[in-house]
Amino acid sequence: MINICLLAVTLLSISCQSNISNLKTKDYQAISNRDTAYLRLTKHDNFFYGHYLVNYGGSSKDSGEIRGNILGDTLKGDYFYYPRSGGVKKRSPFALLQKGSTLKLGTGSVMSFMDIPYYSPSIPINYDDVKFIFHEITTKN
Repeated sequence: MINICLLAVTLLSISCQSNISNLKTKDYQAISNRDTAYLRLTKHDNFFYGHYLVNYGGSSKDSGEIRGNILGDTLKGDYFYYPRSGGVKKRSPFALLQKGSTLKLGTGSVMSFMDIPYYSPSIPINYDDVKFIFHEITTKN
C-alpha cells in the first residue's frame, strides 16, 4: 500500500514539473503621465494569470491578481484587487490586446450579472484610446 502511494506521488510530481517548464512568465511596464503600471504575466496554452499593480502618482496604488483566457491576440479575464481607497476585495473585467511585443489595456462598457462585472458583448472593447501600453522589461528575480 505504501509503495502504491509513493508511486502515485512520484508520478504526480513528475507530471506537475513537466507542465511548469511550459509556462512563459514575462514582466511589463506602462507609464501614463504620473501613473505607472506593472504587469507580471504568465501564459500557458489558452489561459493566462499574473499580478497587476498600478501606482497613481506615487500616492496610492491598486494591486491584485489577474486571470483569464487567451483568444487569438486578445487576453480577456478578471482583475481581483484591493482598491486604493481600502475596503473589500473587488473584481473588474480585464482585457489586453497583444501587438507584437506590446500589450494595450482595453476599456469597455462594464455590465454586471449577479454582482459579477463583465464587458458588454454588444459594445466592442476599445484598444485605440488606451491609458496604458505595456512594454516588456527585464527584472531580477
